Amino acid sequence: MSREDLAARQAALLAALVADGPAPAGFDPARLALEADALRAKRRRLLLRLIPAEVHEQLGADLVARIDGWIRTHARRTGTSLHDEATAFVDLLRAADLVPPSPRRRRRGRRGRGWRGVRAMRLSWRVTPGSPHPR
Repeated sequence: MSREDLAARQAALLAALVADGPAPAGFDPARLALEADALRAKRRRLLLRLIPAEVHEQLGADLVARIDGWIRTHARRTGTSLHDEATAFVDLLRAADLVPPSPRRRRRGRRGRGWRGVRAMRLSWRVTPGSPHPR
């Protein structure tokens, strides 16, 4: 078997698992469907963790159905993270006016927290259980 044949067979298997493609020759369609469902459930579970809480509150039980539909139509692209996928999904919901736009965050000045904030961070770090230098 050449590299090209192997690559074609792998692509067919991958399409059957993540893009609802037909089962390639030599594979049990029922087992492939089971594995595809498991992969979609894993992706759904991870996306649900990454989506902001206000989206969960706004859509409620409808969120899972919308994620499932989105997963079926948007195959995972090479080089994208799950954070990118969650952002793209939320942006799609916002474009459809299903979720209100995100509130703008206040930008801090150049100095950030200033000396008092840094000192408070250091003090809280020292008293944090499990920190290397508790005082």
